[in-house]
Amino acid sequence: MTHYPILITSDIVCPWCYIGHTRLSKAIDAHKAKHPNDTFHLRYLPFYLNPPPHLNSNDMPAFPVKSVNKREMYASKFGPERGKQIEERIIATAAGEGLKFSFGGNTGISRNGHRLVYYGQTHGGEEGQNSVMLGLWKRYYEREVDITTLETLTEVGVEAGLGTAEEIREYLESGRDGVEVDKLAEEQRMNGISGVPNYVLMDTWEVSGAQEPTVFLQLFQRWKDMEAKGQVKGVEQETTKANGASACL
Repeated sequence: MTHYPILITSDIVCPWCYIGHTRLSKAIDAHKAKHPNDTFHLRYLPFYLNPPPHLNSNDMPAFPVKSVNKREMYASKFGPERGKQIEERIIATAAGEGLKFSFGGNTGISRNGHRLVYYGQTHGGEEGQNSVMLGLWKRYYEREVDITTLETLTEVGVEAGLGTAEEIREYLESGRDGVEVDKLAEEQRMNGISGVPNYVLMDTWEVSGAQEPTVFLQLFQRWKDMEAKGQVKGVEQETTKANGASACL
């Protein structure tokens, strides 16, 4: 039996992170079909594509959060024509992974979403964390839901089994863990991460961007072969950046 720990740095409002998650999941499923006793442990770390205005501070109320039209945000950031091209490319790529993306709805600072993921980790373990991530991603990318609102975040927390609506709402409104999440996000930038998704597999290989499942499968097998030969200790870290892999910057 081989164990595969994977650290994933991502932002909830990065479409390539959801696509990357889908591709990684396909790789894990394909690997486990051949090696059913192997185990995987995923841990998500926060990243801010648009940092909050008051990092490392709980001085500002957690809600409400200002949100803006998603398409208008892309047009402002990349220009109207390029923004449209990016949208079309992402929708087509997502469709190839079985995801039905839509770019309607609003977007905003993702800090409270990351706080809910952190709460999921501490109150529901890996399953709670994964349920929160998927709950937010599906709403944001496939249902055009504004995931900055207290109502939506509470709904996701309850759906993930993290507690009652009252418990989740009280946590979110309190602003707790905001500074801790900010520090974790800052650490990722200090570690040299400038785009997401970013994966560190087995504390050995860094994989940058939304890679195809074959990239992960090759590394899973390589690790398994090294483990069988007793070669897994003292391996130098490597970075994998395959052509065509996309990331949010």
